[in-house]
Amino acid sequence: MKFDFSNIFLSKGLDYFSDDLVLQDVLNYLGYDADEKLSEMGRYVSTEMIEDSIFIDHYGEPALQTWGVLDNRTDGIWISRTHQNMIDRLLDMGVVSNIVEKNDLMYHFISGYLISDSGLFCTLTLTGQTAYGLKKYGGKDLEVFLKHYVNGDHWLGATYYTEIQGGSDLGANQTTAVKSGKKYILNGENKYFASNAGLADGAVVTARIQGAKPGAKGISVFFVPTIRSDGTRNYEIRRIKDKLGTIMVPTGEVVLKDSEGYLMGDEKNGIYIALEILEVSRIDDAIAAVGIARKALWEAYLYSKRRTAFGKPIIDHPLMLRDLAEMESEVEASTVLSMVAADMFNRASHLTPPYDDQYHMARAFTHMAKNVASWSSDYVTRYAMEVFGGKGFLKEFPIEKFHRDSIVTSLWEGTSNIQALDFLELVQKKDIDEKIFTLIWNIMENLSSENAAVVKAAFDYVREKVMAYRKSVNMEYFAKDMLNLFGYLSSLAYMFSVSEKTGNVGMQMAARIYYYRHFLGSLPPDIPFGDLHRVVDWMNIGGGEKVIEVK
Repeated sequence: MKFDFSNIFLSKGLDYFSDDLVLQDVLNYLGYDADEKLSEMGRYVSTEMIEDSIFIDHYGEPALQTWGVLDNRTDGIWISRTHQNMIDRLLDMGVVSNIVEKNDLMYHFISGYLISDSGLFCTLTLTGQTAYGLKKYGGKDLEVFLKHYVNGDHWLGATYYTEIQGGSDLGANQTTAVKSGKKYILNGENKYFASNAGLADGAVVTARIQGAKPGAKGISVFFVPTIRSDGTRNYEIRRIKDKLGTIMVPTGEVVLKDSEGYLMGDEKNGIYIALEILEVSRIDDAIAAVGIARKALWEAYLYSKRRTAFGKPIIDHPLMLRDLAEMESEVEASTVLSMVAADMFNRASHLTPPYDDQYHMARAFTHMAKNVASWSSDYVTRYAMEVFGGKGFLKEFPIEKFHRDSIVTSLWEGTSNIQALDFLELVQKKDIDEKIFTLIWNIMENLSSENAAVVKAAFDYVREKVMAYRKSVNMEYFAKDMLNLFGYLSSLAYMFSVSEKTGNVGMQMAARIYYYRHFLGSLPPDIPFGDLHRVVDWMNIGGGEKVIEVK
């Protein structure tokens, strides 16, 4: 008898794309014409993928195979056939190929929201940004590699940037590159957080060309295939790290020893190219974070409808109703902000260094989305565990995995401090704060008077704070406050805008709750109880709750 996964995963059978009305309204607002494959993907995620990924997380994690039986270095990762089939199936759905063939990054980003499993999607994120970098900066010489990412070969990618001595400070990188004909020979001992190592068929790697200036401006970007032109391994994997979460993606330490690499783009623009490619995974971090939070919240909602305490379903207790409404407001805000950031980057992805204001705005929203969504996801997934009580802490149920996989989204591709510092640079060098204020003001002018008044109050609050920060002798001290405030304000304005243009009354209520939480500190004592019900009712999946029988 086959085990029925719906006994432990209440959302099984839902279409995580079509049944998510908040997502549908946001995409309609952005004018994105969604591919029908996204609905196929949404069903696959709930009916098969999550079950398989949880089993692999618990019982089938990837393993490093360093040597072959004939004493040859293999440096490969051994994964289960189910794991490989999951990757292949998602690649066949266009998660990566649409980036290259259709210039459609949004399809990739929406896929990340649906999949959201940080370990599994990390493999696809790294592959997607590798293909993105090859297409845009590889030139004709690297088309021989790019074709493997679109023709069904199921090639995987990676980005080996960080080194043990520098971390996010790429200017401290010590990997060197020496020109040798059309190739470069790379040497470096310290590629310390190399996710997809052993799975990737090629990687985007940062290194310093011999004679280049010190610091970040001396960094160039290379494509390093896993196999040399003579058929041997192109680099070694020292070890695979033991992690709290994201078990499905192997994260290793890569050693480059006379490794063959191919220059991507202008060597003088290397740091800009590296960071642009990184923007793909930063958006993916935000998207995956909010996708995990949505899954955890739907599980908590469905459980609260069925679990009784003190004579009635726990959702009928005012405290639980408030908890669900507040979590829903966070998830909706993060969904809106992350998808707006994704859309901005998608529209600016044709631009090259030196960039214009369109790219800088996309970059600013990426920093805001990554920080707001990842921290919101941490809160939602953790509290969703509490809704389940002691069962939320058990590995036999999926809710604890959602939390473990959520935590990393604030760490990957630059911590919250790095996002804040990068945002601060945009404020100081590009006056991005004034440009965001102008954008929000324009949104506000098109809102109803009632909703505009709420945004105006938040706008004035943020503007006053930012003006004070700008006068500070040490703006860096307040960089994270500034990043968060702009993230909250932008989320609020766009939530009201989406709700008015799509008729989503639930989102309008969620926006007000979001305002109370982030600008007033808490819900006011006189908030109508019915408003909380209206927000939670909007979680009725697909516009009316789909009752899932637990067998």
